[in-house]
Amino acid sequence: MTAPLSQVRLVLFDLDGTLVDSAPQLHRSVVAALAALGKGPVTLSEVSAWVGNGADMLLRRAWQGRHEVDAMPPAELPALRAAFDADYAEAATQGVSLYPGVRETLTSLQQAGKCLALVTNKPSRFVPAILDQVGLRDLFSQVVGGDCLPVRKPDPAPLLHICAQAGIPPEQSLMVGDSRSDVLAARHAGMPVVGLTYGYNHGEPIAASDPDWILDDFAKLTPLVLGSL
Repeated sequence: MTAPLSQVRLVLFDLDGTLVDSAPQLHRSVVAALAALGKGPVTLSEVSAWVGNGADMLLRRAWQGRHEVDAMPPAELPALRAAFDADYAEAATQGVSLYPGVRETLTSLQQAGKCLALVTNKPSRFVPAILDQVGLRDLFSQVVGGDCLPVRKPDPAPLLHICAQAGIPPEQSLMVGDSRSDVLAARHAGMPVVGLTYGYNHGEPIAASDPDWILDDFAKLTPLVLGSL
């Protein structure tokens, strides 16, 4: 049974596809990485469908999508990742944008006394600059990137780590994300979860992952959490 949202003290957020539209920057760097290895490009829509499980998985999917094979040779990944990281260090903040209502909603939740945290599968080295660029860095008490722990979403460990550090149990927490990885992580962590319809979910509707609530507008999170929706 889903706990009443009036009990929620901690709200955890995904980043890509939830707070920021980062697909154009990721697409640029994936194409650059493929080109560095002499491979042809992939499309923005393809990259958008591949986002969500960390940079290495994104690159494996791009390589496999480009070559239409079952597996990427392990020897290809280090060079591909190095080329991606080199380009993304510059591209990550160029034109990255917040989805509508994000800043206002996060601010209203913080002012209402909610503790806010960020849990993303993006490599942690890129996260601070993105948060600075979009003006969100000071809103989060904790930020956990995809390489901060031995596992990442959909494993529940990053969510449980944040709960433990905050001293707030999962049943008094809420996960907000756009993908099945977010939903699965929340389910296994024992916390309720909101699924957003507009992000990156491998080409599938978020409803297929069966989150507790489905929102098509980030701003609707405020009345949902604060009890007026």
